[in-house]
Amino acid sequence: MKKYLLILLLLFLSVTALYFFPSWNGDTGKTRWLIAIVQLTEVDSSTQQGFKTAMKTLGYRENQDLTYLSSGFAGRVERLDKMILEHLKQKPDLFMVSSTPATLAVKRLTADLNIPVVFAPVNDPVAAGIVADLKQPDDMITGIRLPTGDDLRLHWLTQIVPGCKRVFVPYHANDKSAQTSIAQIKRVAPQLGLELILEDVQQASNIPAVIAAMPVNIDAIFLPRDSRVEAAIAKFVSAARSRQLPISAPSLIQVQQGALFSYGFVHYDIGRQAARLVDQIIKGVAPGDLPVEMAENTLSLNLATASALGIIIPDNILLQAEHIVRE
Repeated sequence: MKKYLLILLLLFLSVTALYFFPSWNGDTGKTRWLIAIVQLTEVDSSTQQGFKTAMKTLGYRENQDLTYLSSGFAGRVERLDKMILEHLKQKPDLFMVSSTPATLAVKRLTADLNIPVVFAPVNDPVAAGIVADLKQPDDMITGIRLPTGDDLRLHWLTQIVPGCKRVFVPYHANDKSAQTSIAQIKRVAPQLGLELILEDVQQASNIPAVIAAMPVNIDAIFLPRDSRVEAAIAKFVSAARSRQLPISAPSLIQVQQGALFSYGFVHYDIGRQAARLVDQIIKGVAPGDLPVEMAENTLSLNLATASALGIIIPDNILLQAEHIVRE
């Protein structure tokens, strides 16, 4: 009798747990997955390209095994909620999200909906409040984080541009990714003999005015990991060329667009890395059982920009570069 009652009690607790704490079951019986893509800026397009290419390599056929739901990039943080809510009307099976602000918005709007979310990338998902633990993220969210490295990138600036003393840093003070970058460089700048000229652009529409008002006595421009600032790379490159200023940027894509160098990430590779996580989720692994993965930092140099600035990059630095843009 006692054994019978114990079995009933265990059964009751199991059912209760499932009711109050629904878990991901993988739904591996699906014949087609609807993946909602959320991008804040055009910079994220390379990430999504890498993601889609890798999904194809993994054997997923677009419009047969999966369908991508995309409305392009939001452009402004204020537009994210509307974009996400429109996606939710289509009842997506998974969200693939780029940037810290976009991931925070998706997490907030899907909190009670039991929809897997994969971010790629987020600068520091713990500091941003996206996950509590990198090894055991929240139930329905995981993704790719960026390694720390803006402090090392600032050090690279002193090696590539000797004599650099005053560095202009535009950023959005309300962007958690930018906050992480700023904290890193503020910590090491005094040791490197650098003075940081920090400028809160407040909103992306202010960037042209911020560029026009850059101090005359700066030696370089340092773009933090701030997707809205990164998206304005063409404007920064144009101003930097006219004033003969080097730009240090967060990723390879900005070096390809004219920045002098980056010690940071490659958007396309991060997209490919995220595809492996999505593949595991489709096959039934719970998102919360997939540790947040870390991207890699690589040194990228633009020799055409260096030549235009009259900067000669030593061979010992060239040998350490993973990517070199020559024209």
